[in-house]
Amino acid sequence: MKPFAKTGLIWTAGAVLVTSLITAGTWTSLPATGEIPVHWGPDGTPDRFGGHLEAGLTLLAMPVISLFVGLILALAPSFDPRKENIEKGRRAYLAVWISVMLLLVLVHGGVARMMTAGPEAESGSFVRWVIAGSALMIIVIGNYLPKTRSSFFFGVRTPWTLSSDIAWEKTHRFAGPLFMLAGGLGLAGAFLFNGIWLALQLSALIMAAALVSVVYSYFAWKGAADRDDGTGLTV
Repeated sequence: MKPFAKTGLIWTAGAVLVTSLITAGTWTSLPATGEIPVHWGPDGTPDRFGGHLEAGLTLLAMPVISLFVGLILALAPSFDPRKENIEKGRRAYLAVWISVMLLLVLVHGGVARMMTAGPEAESGSFVRWVIAGSALMIIVIGNYLPKTRSSFFFGVRTPWTLSSDIAWEKTHRFAGPLFMLAGGLGLAGAFLFNGIWLALQLSALIMAAALVSVVYSYFAWKGAADRDDGTGLTV
């Protein structure tokens, strides 16, 4: 196993441990009877309630999700035909891995607080901090995109970037600052917007950045000197 994967698994183990501790501590403090919020709408308002058992199972889901995501991230490079490129861009891959683990811990902490705070909890604050954490993750991703190499699991993967190293490099140099801008605007929006717009603004910014990057990748490929490289086979 590559050293960067071992480092990622250490962070995964840390996320699983922290979310498990949050789960255990929160579960024991939940009321034995009565309705407990177990799901929230985009604006942070509880839209489904359950009993003590359902709330506990909801809390238990995050350690399992953290472990599952970490294992997927550890195994994915082994199945990539261009695994050596992930190794070359390991700092970018690891940075995203760590960011995902930290975001999962943040989300779980917010869920635990919303379950135990009761009716007086500010529902919007939960969504606000999750959006802020997500925006920071997008900034990290944008910062490292120009440092990636062509792969099937990570980056702006289009038919044009995957068929031309020049198109990949140009696209990711373009997309990196674009995603950082989207993340920065989303971070500001996390504290400026309210209600449904609080949740939607970051998604809209990410989709816009992704769409522009995809379109740009085509034009980068059109002008790439290696776009017509092939095996020369006729059958």
